[in-house]
Amino acid sequence: MSPDGRTTGSLRRRLMVRLVIVLALVAGCLFLLIRSDARNAADGAYDQLLLASALAIADAVRVEEGAVEVDLPYSSLGILSMARRDRAFYKVLDTDGSPVIGYQDLPGTVRHDDAATFTDTVYRGERVRIVALGHLIVQARQANWVTIIVAQTREERDTLARSYFMNSFLPVMLMLLVSIGLVWFGVRQALAPLEFLEQLIHARRPNDFSPIEVSAPAEVRQLLSAINTLMARLHGNLESTKTFLADMAHQIRTPLAALRSQAELAMEEADPARLQRIVGRVHRNAVEASELTTQLLSHAMVVHRSEALHPDFVDLTLLARQVVQRAATIAEDTTLRVEQEGQDNIAVCGDGVILREALVNLVDNAIKYGGDAGAVEVRLLPANGERGPVIEVADRGPGVSDEEKPKVLSRFGRGSSAAGTVGSGLGLAIAAAVADGHGADFSLIDRPGGGLIARMVFPLDHRCHACRTGEGAEGRGGAAGNAEGDGDTASRRPDRCWLPSLFLLASMLVLWPEESHARRFLYAAPGKATATLVIASTTDRPVMEALIQDFQHSNPTIAIQYDELTAVELYDGIVHPSERLPDLVISSSADLQVKLVNDGYMQGHVSPATAALPRWANWRDEAFSFAQEPAVIVYNRDQVPEADVPRTRDDLIRLIREKEVYEGRIVTYDIAQSGIGYLLATQDSVLNSQFWQLVDAMADRHMDQHCCTGEMLDQIERGERLIGYNLLGSYARARQLAGAPIGIVLPSDYTLVTSRVASIPKGAALPGLAGLFIDYLLSEEGQTQIANRTPLYAISPTVDGPFSPAHLLAELNGPLQHTTLNPGLLVFLDDSKRARFLRQWRMMTNRY
Repeated sequence: MSPDGRTTGSLRRRLMVRLVIVLALVAGCLFLLIRSDARNAADGAYDQLLLASALAIADAVRVEEGAVEVDLPYSSLGILSMARRDRAFYKVLDTDGSPVIGYQDLPGTVRHDDAATFTDTVYRGERVRIVALGHLIVQARQANWVTIIVAQTREERDTLARSYFMNSFLPVMLMLLVSIGLVWFGVRQALAPLEFLEQLIHARRPNDFSPIEVSAPAEVRQLLSAINTLMARLHGNLESTKTFLADMAHQIRTPLAALRSQAELAMEEADPARLQRIVGRVHRNAVEASELTTQLLSHAMVVHRSEALHPDFVDLTLLARQVVQRAATIAEDTTLRVEQEGQDNIAVCGDGVILREALVNLVDNAIKYGGDAGAVEVRLLPANGERGPVIEVADRGPGVSDEEKPKVLSRFGRGSSAAGTVGSGLGLAIAAAVADGHGADFSLIDRPGGGLIARMVFPLDHRCHACRTGEGAEGRGGAAGNAEGDGDTASRRPDRCWLPSLFLLASMLVLWPEESHARRFLYAAPGKATATLVIASTTDRPVMEALIQDFQHSNPTIAIQYDELTAVELYDGIVHPSERLPDLVISSSADLQVKLVNDGYMQGHVSPATAALPRWANWRDEAFSFAQEPAVIVYNRDQVPEADVPRTRDDLIRLIREKEVYEGRIVTYDIAQSGIGYLLATQDSVLNSQFWQLVDAMADRHMDQHCCTGEMLDQIERGERLIGYNLLGSYARARQLAGAPIGIVLPSDYTLVTSRVASIPKGAALPGLAGLFIDYLLSEEGQTQIANRTPLYAISPTVDGPFSPAHLLAELNGPLQHTTLNPGLLVFLDDSKRARFLRQWRMMTNRY
């Protein structure tokens, strides 16, 4: 919009913008509709998995001795792992609403019907989809309702919804673009008559004001009618201007001719008395010519400014006083007064220059024609509910008859009472033009008692809205200035706060106390240390030392603090931190790492290295497998005949049952103490239908149980134990390469492979540095170091070495089964499930 409120720019562009806006609104409605349908479709697909998980849990609910028991099936959460990035939560409620298993703070209440309901809510800071399902259990003529509640984050279903949406909305966008092209073509065709009209007008001669007569559409005919009307008005104005110029020439020619003739007479006159009279007439004619010229120029100026008015606040009270003060210097004996109702100054919105000119002319006329008869009064009246402000100029002169009032308001019009008085007949015309330019009413009124009142009544809406907006903008500018100042203050605030934060961080690093159950090692930076990376790990320090030193070789300014803990200590230190959190967590207990991620204790890290990991080795970009470890059967080569070496789990069962020589000579993990042992045992129970038979057979031979792989390998190497089951193959392989008389069997029925997992805790002080270390572990350089200088098996298929994936695959005699990082690993971490599993283990292994 232009400053005067008129629309500017291209009509074609305006039409295109409006039509495109309409198409955009249609596309927006389709956007919302398609997005809703896509979301419903994705929810429908994943809700089936959620319901299947709840039904699987419901099938495992039993009532034992009056109490509800749940043996959480592996499939219940394994189903949800199909949504590979989603976290899973669950709980089971008793009849009275008390939790039986699961996450007690998970939203959900008791239900007494078997209809599944789905809801969306926020849990642990993430949006989740929840299914609640009632399940009826009848025992001893007593009915019990239990409630199964399963929740899943919305990441995968939102991804699916976005996929549905893009596949559906992209054709809509394509059609929108095609429609815009068609609209552009149609607008060009529709506006073609306007282009023809433009060419027609350009071709006309400057003095041709005749109407344009062409056939055109209805809308263009209206424009043609307006153009023809404008041309007629322009022609009329031009004629009026010609008339005004002719009148002006006539009016100014008379005093100039008289002035010239009088001057010529004065040049020939020798009589001083007659010469003085002639000079007096010359002066009078010169004054008349000067006044007429001034009035003509004022009239032209008023007309021009009225047509291009730039309104602003005008103080009428101050203006009237200034005009009266000026007139008083030339009014001689005439009394001038300014009268006003009220004490506050009266203001209007207008042009102060031409308002002053109008008021000057009215006061001058009042003095000229009525100054000898009485006082001249300038009156100011404030606005009321029916009109705007009023300004009046009153005198006691002869006045103007009603018949002559229209005449004196026209140019060069003078009344009969003006005979003999020098004047141009433009003063009242100027005042009328000023009033018209301001939308005011100008009138001449007979004054009671004799005289004339020239009255100008301003409209009721006489205020300057633009000016008020300007004031508001100025006010907002002040507020903006304050806000800017606040912004500066806010921007400076970190400068004032970083020193205390740095001091607090340094204090935490210096004063971090040693824990009695953790072993701490500090690897000084090869160069000048700029940061200290804190790693909490279940991996033996000598295993990680080569990797740490190689990392520091590439990053010489990084010091590393390495804390060696058990899996349980590491888990508790993250869930219930008593001091500074580590920057990086490394654990062989993949199930505990998955639970930490699932429960929201870890943060994401995305890089090309993590993106290249296989699916089983990366969960949610928060848990990363960087090494793999097969669970193997280890035996003493010197004391176990080759014929006795078990190649499968079934072979091991038959061997230890048939030969008493293995009485007390079998060893495996104490799963109550060893996190990795518990993980391997639970995964075995899922994969191997003979698992409990194997446990029973080993218990019959009074198997020995230990927490750590190293202790068991020591016993086998010394011949105190002959066979070890489910030991970590990486440690056994390293011992074998060192010359120990042990053999390693990767079972041909299946080989279970677990992972070393790295994650970054939420709240870590140096998450970027922790991500750098993870990227190193996954890099070609890091994987090469793992394959050649550690007892861990690398996961990158491109590296070579004694512990490369290629060597592992070459030693396999059967399928390889990875412990995939997903919510399925959470099943055996459920307190009830774990207690049940350990109870059965102890019942079988401690019966002798």
